[in-house]
Amino acid sequence: MSLDELMTADVLRQAKPPYYMGIKYAPKDYDFVVPNEAVDWQWSVDETTRVAIADYGITVSRLEGENQFPEQVATFVRNHQANKYILQHFQQRLSGLKIVIPDNVVIKQPLNLIIDLMNSQPIAFTITVLLGEGSQLTLQQTINTHGVATQDSCVIIGEQANNSQLTLATAIKNQTPMKLSLFGTLDVDRDCQTNWSLVPGVYGKLLGDVAINLNGQGSTAKLNAVKIGINQDYCGLQGSVNHWATHTTSRINMRGVLFGQSKVNFTSIGQINHGAYGSDSQQEGRLMTVGEKAQGTVNPLLIIDENDVNAGHAASVGQYDPEELYYLLSRGITKRQARKILVYNFIAPVVHELNDYLQKMVVAAVEKGAGEDLYDKV
Repeated sequence: MSLDELMTADVLRQAKPPYYMGIKYAPKDYDFVVPNEAVDWQWSVDETTRVAIADYGITVSRLEGENQFPEQVATFVRNHQANKYILQHFQQRLSGLKIVIPDNVVIKQPLNLIIDLMNSQPIAFTITVLLGEGSQLTLQQTINTHGVATQDSCVIIGEQANNSQLTLATAIKNQTPMKLSLFGTLDVDRDCQTNWSLVPGVYGKLLGDVAINLNGQGSTAKLNAVKIGINQDYCGLQGSVNHWATHTTSRINMRGVLFGQSKVNFTSIGQINHGAYGSDSQQEGRLMTVGEKAQGTVNPLLIIDENDVNAGHAASVGQYDPEELYYLLSRGITKRQARKILVYNFIAPVVHELNDYLQKMVVAAVEKGAGEDLYDKV
């Protein structure tokens, strides 16, 4: 389906900035209107990944060469026609990668994909991942932004066929403050396992909305997110798992640490739709405010439209326990090191779910944040 068929004048006129419970942001920050010109970017893999791509028939292709939207992209746009930012994203020249894994491909070693966005103007970048039936894949995708562009937009679209297993780790890194909008959806079929970990190491402003749709019976999903806020960072992130089929299971775990004057708003949604009986949806969102002027909110939401289900949530915002700090100080540990220990203990339940690369990213962000003035009442 062509761009003109997807986004008519009426559709564009009616689209609005998205509303998220508990997430307050300035809509103008994420307006994305730039000249529709070619942008500069490249992708690379390590030797292990290059060999795996060749041996297993994996296809990695650039999207610029396609005259029409891939089917998965067209469906994504169609499902988000009310979202002004997504429509603006796809009004730009299509740039991105399409990754296709054939049926019954089982790859034990993680594949590492590095994407470098190098430009003087904003980039709208799209990644699609299509995992074949019975296949198993662990994919680490690292998106590095370079250059002087002050804004980027990223969309991640994935599909899993029956009885497949996907472990997806998404890392986003930038060197100078910028504004980033991040949207993503994984559609999961029957008897699948999905584990999506997200570490948006974005300095500046981030608005994100990621979702997993459990469309097939017996599938399970984990959605993990860690955000370390430093300086005057802003993060508004919504993570959701939608249960559309029976006997599906989901876990959402979002944790953040706020240094300096940063602001982080988490919204997590577990939705069990009518007919998805026997489903189990659990979520946990927690923030630790370390900076004296840091601010954060956690907004858990359960939408249940079926009786025979299990669902629950936990949420908290606050500083570390002063008694735990006193205990560490009494053991001769310096105040700065003691506070860092408490921070690492706080994020450990989610960090343990991350791969080594994402763990190192989180540690680096904590160390950078800990270089600022740490605040407590001791």
